[in-house]
Amino acid sequence: MGEYCQIRQHGSAMKRAGTTRCKSNEIMPLTGAACGADESSWSYRGAAYIERTRDQNGESFVLRELGLKPTLQQMLGDCSAKRVLDIGCADGWLLDVLNPKEGVGCDIRHFDGFRCCWNFVMGDARGLPFPSRIADVTISSLVLMWFPEYKEAIQEMARVCEVDGVVVIAIMQPYFYRTGDVDEYDNFVVSRNLSRPFVLEELRIAGEVGPFAYHYRPMPDYLNACIRAGLRIEEVRDWHLDLGDYVRRFGSAMRGSIRRTGKVPMYSFIKCRKD
Repeated sequence: MGEYCQIRQHGSAMKRAGTTRCKSNEIMPLTGAACGADESSWSYRGAAYIERTRDQNGESFVLRELGLKPTLQQMLGDCSAKRVLDIGCADGWLLDVLNPKEGVGCDIRHFDGFRCCWNFVMGDARGLPFPSRIADVTISSLVLMWFPEYKEAIQEMARVCEVDGVVVIAIMQPYFYRTGDVDEYDNFVVSRNLSRPFVLEELRIAGEVGPFAYHYRPMPDYLNACIRAGLRIEEVRDWHLDLGDYVRRFGSAMRGSIRRTGKVPMYSFIKCRKD
């Protein structure tokens, strides 16, 4: 596979890539990755976000359970005979959900909780430390909004995907994530110019974890980047929050300073095929 950083590699995942087993949990020097300021933000603050997603009484956990997990499972189907590469894997929660034959998680740092049945490789989405065509399924869930080089990341996802393989991208729905506010009638009122990209420099996830730099770009920018990467778009989905269910769980549409609504989508999903 060439030079890349490995942490707690286990098993025989993606043997064609030439992975080897590490003898300890030592973090080896990262080589060849396109790291920058975004890396330091996620490295130091990502653990706090992961802790929020594990709190079963918290909003981040509930939204993942209701929206991300079932939608990705529906779009990908049975992965039990497939090689799956999860880019921006955090603690490996999506590999646990999909339970593929061979699974590799890749992130810019190793997070506690990553299960030993999967391989972990340290790397950056903008310069993946893998040879071409190593995975049947390549996934990136809620990653591409956090750095400017999303086109390079999508190119990399396409490169490492096998011919006739699947690339799936999950993002916060661009037009309705931090672009306005929900009024007292549960209507989302847009207050930003959505015709061109912009950056929110001090964004805090769930109003608490951060700050991170969030990169807004119109939805066609993602779709066109997929097409230019040689991918054929098969399906685009949005996921809407069931506000009634949300209120039953939390007692209100408000969580901290954020008011939720089910009238506009929260997540968007793009499924592509590599021809």
